[in-house]
Amino acid sequence: MSLTISAKAKKITWLLAMVYFASYLMRKNFSVMLAAITASGFDPVALGVVGSAMTISYGAGQIVNGILGDKIKPQYMLTCGLFLAAACNFAMSFCTTVTLMAVVWFVNGFAHAMLWPPIVRLMAMHMNDTEYGYAAVRISAASSIATIVLYLLSPVLLKVMDWNKVILCIGFAGVAIAVAWVLLNPRLFQKEGASLPTADGAEEAAAPADAKKNVPLPAMVWLPIVLIFLGIVLQGALRDGVGDWMPTYMAQAFELDPENAIITGVVPAIFSIISFTAFDLLHRKLLKNEVTCAAVIFVGSTVCAGLLLMLNLLGVSGWGAAILSALLIGVLVACMHGINLMLITVVPKRFIKSGKVSTFSGLLNAGTYVGAAVALPLFPALAENFDWNATIIAWAVIAALGAIVCFAVVPLWTKFRKEYSDNPEV
Repeated sequence: MSLTISAKAKKITWLLAMVYFASYLMRKNFSVMLAAITASGFDPVALGVVGSAMTISYGAGQIVNGILGDKIKPQYMLTCGLFLAAACNFAMSFCTTVTLMAVVWFVNGFAHAMLWPPIVRLMAMHMNDTEYGYAAVRISAASSIATIVLYLLSPVLLKVMDWNKVILCIGFAGVAIAVAWVLLNPRLFQKEGASLPTADGAEEAAAPADAKKNVPLPAMVWLPIVLIFLGIVLQGALRDGVGDWMPTYMAQAFELDPENAIITGVVPAIFSIISFTAFDLLHRKLLKNEVTCAAVIFVGSTVCAGLLLMLNLLGVSGWGAAILSALLIGVLVACMHGINLMLITVVPKRFIKSGKVSTFSGLLNAGTYVGAAVALPLFPALAENFDWNATIIAWAVIAALGAIVCFAVVPLWTKFRKEYSDNPEV
């Protein structure tokens, strides 16, 4: 049975997807080119600090902007975030030291933290449950599409210009998308919480729980939230830590030149696009508890890390080993995007009765970047002081811990949904 999505919900989806696409262009460009930047003379461990600066400010900014996102008109936050991010990309193109890079990218992280919480709030306000799921998959996929564009376009541009000029070009692209957002959003968000026409022309409430806002949360919710946050931290360590350092790993393990190593990074992005649809289907049709779904996905990522380690220990080399390694890493990172979809996009929707969707969206999303801030300098340090096998073992351990944490949350989250979010009497 096909999903019934109103025309206006589809327009909102694609507009917000465009915003999220721009966000990833201006946020991931530096990490995508890490191999090339390292080859230009910068120390890889020092560059990890630049990535950590962004993830720290992005994570902290998620909490701040998540709270503000329930109080300030979300359209204003998205506009400010997009233009500030573009300004940071312009500034980054002129940085010549790691210190300056870290400062600029710290500000850039906060700029991007102004985007996700209001996006989630707009989805919850202007869409019903079915439309929310439709939008979540497509907006999330926009991030992977942006990553693919970066991984495919960056090597081409790096042949004719330096990495900092590539970032400058991306800054201009960000400004263009920000201007398009400013021109288009008033037509779709004329009045917050207004009813939207459904596909058959009938009026339907924008948010399913509009009549029951600010219902106090039960005390029992905080333990599962803490555990879910921990699971998100582990997910963030793998999603960004593995994804960002994959080209460097491929370059060092298989002696690829920086441009070819960068291209291998497109594999996780392609797999991630597939994963959004696949894991959404798994959630809707089979594992309807999103925390259970996340736990199962963590198990799959543990298997991927184990297979990658086995491949290395067997000493397999050549293009066949390189391709198989890229595929295993691609599946591992795609699994992290699936967990992100479950725990950061679906979970906040359960708090719509409390009127704190943006707050919980920002709080939970912050966990991703706590994990990333630790992993970005940790993984290359492990590789440098030991070898890449030690790093891959760390990936497997982190994935296994994520599965354990999520399985522990399942009964608590099931009780919360039954007694609060799914209870029509609350």
